[in-house]
Amino acid sequence: MMTSTPTPLRVCLHTLGCKTNLLESSALGQAFSALGWQVLSPEAATLAPQGQHPHLHVINTCTVTEKADAEARRLIRKVRRQHPQAKVAVTGCYVQVNPQLFVKQEEGPLPKHSPAPATADFIIGNAYKDQLAALVNTHFELAPPTTESWLWVDDFDKSRERSHSTVAVASSAGLGRSRASLKIQDGCDYKCTYCIIWQGRGPSRSVPAASLLQETQRLLAEGFGDITLTGINIGQYAHEGLDLAGLLQYLLAQLPATGFRFRLTSLDPLEVDEALMQVIATSGGRIAPHIHLSVQSAENGVLKAMARRHKVEDFVHIVHRLHALLPHVAIGGDLIVGFPTEDEAAFAHTLQVIEGLPLAYLHLFRYSPRPGTPAASLHPQVPERVRKERATRMAAVMEAKQRAFQRRFVGTTQLVVVEEADEAGVFYGLTPHYLKVRLQLPANDVTNPPLQPHLQPKQWVWATIEDLDPHASVDAPLLATLSTAP
Repeated sequence: MMTSTPTPLRVCLHTLGCKTNLLESSALGQAFSALGWQVLSPEAATLAPQGQHPHLHVINTCTVTEKADAEARRLIRKVRRQHPQAKVAVTGCYVQVNPQLFVKQEEGPLPKHSPAPATADFIIGNAYKDQLAALVNTHFELAPPTTESWLWVDDFDKSRERSHSTVAVASSAGLGRSRASLKIQDGCDYKCTYCIIWQGRGPSRSVPAASLLQETQRLLAEGFGDITLTGINIGQYAHEGLDLAGLLQYLLAQLPATGFRFRLTSLDPLEVDEALMQVIATSGGRIAPHIHLSVQSAENGVLKAMARRHKVEDFVHIVHRLHALLPHVAIGGDLIVGFPTEDEAAFAHTLQVIEGLPLAYLHLFRYSPRPGTPAASLHPQVPERVRKERATRMAAVMEAKQRAFQRRFVGTTQLVVVEEADEAGVFYGLTPHYLKVRLQLPANDVTNPPLQPHLQPKQWVWATIEDLDPHASVDAPLLATLSTAP
């Protein structure tokens, strides 16, 4: 007598916010799969026929801005409407900072000005995020029918060397099928006045170097050659006497001399010291020549109001020193305009400094008051119309700089990691300097043997960057023709 195979439970993962959240959601998907669950994307869950809807939605939240909070609440209410029989689990920084918002309460009038309700069945803080799949799996069918919420939210262990989380090294698909991401630390010990993430992520904790080496070797064995080292503040990496520079030296000493490259995520300027710059410069291309700095402002008074540790002089020195070591390095960063206390003179100074530096790009943000942060009560606040005007002026400067940086690579041949194809079958790729390119075959392929047109994600190819299209957006992919090694 044949027995039918039990239908697996289905889970849909929704991710809001940063790349670290994307990586952790990917690790959660792997954990659910290992427990026998079927993992659905939000798109697949929406299109699923009746009877194949998710049993559980997991929403990984962000709280970097008030807008991010509102987006999380809207998403929870949306999945409640679409799949009323499904359970909802919430996790992430918003949950860690304000868990009681998601607890089911007795029906009654809401306090005036309170957010619209967005309750959940399972509420899991960041300290337990790595255990989410196991916790929910245990309670999913055992829990009696009840309107109560299961709550797992605690304060973080205050020790800097808290035992590392398995979610920190479990994912190789955080950035899609072409590039991998490896989380080396979590949390932040700084308390910038505009930021609430340190409350959601807790103090800095680092993953042991031996675990990171083992995971890197696994990623290489799976064919990933472009690996981003990520975390909340990777410059605070500290474990068993190793800082970030020491970790990189340790990894490079144990890994192949060619065939892969690490990328670094955002760094505090003071953490880019001479030792780290030397490791990058002497890595033989195994650390991508791409540095992203958490700049935020280029005026010392504003930096002080932000409770940033660096000064403008530090930022300028680092940019020039990196260019001395790596002339073609791509240096970018984050910049906030319209921060409280930033008058016209302070903004003009920031604009002047930025204009004078060889930067490749900037991620530009208009300041938005975040309730619960000291900056929200700083005075004077900059009017919204002024913030918009300053952002427009800064964006014009940065667009010109980004275009000038791209122009430096016209005619050069770069080692590109192939990414996904679009709906028309056109493949895209990424250069060591974080330039996105659109790949094409030569019009007349005279190479011997001919170049292979059958590209695949994760593959490395040589490509020559063509002339820029002056009419295209500065963020549009550059055209690159497949070629042989230079």
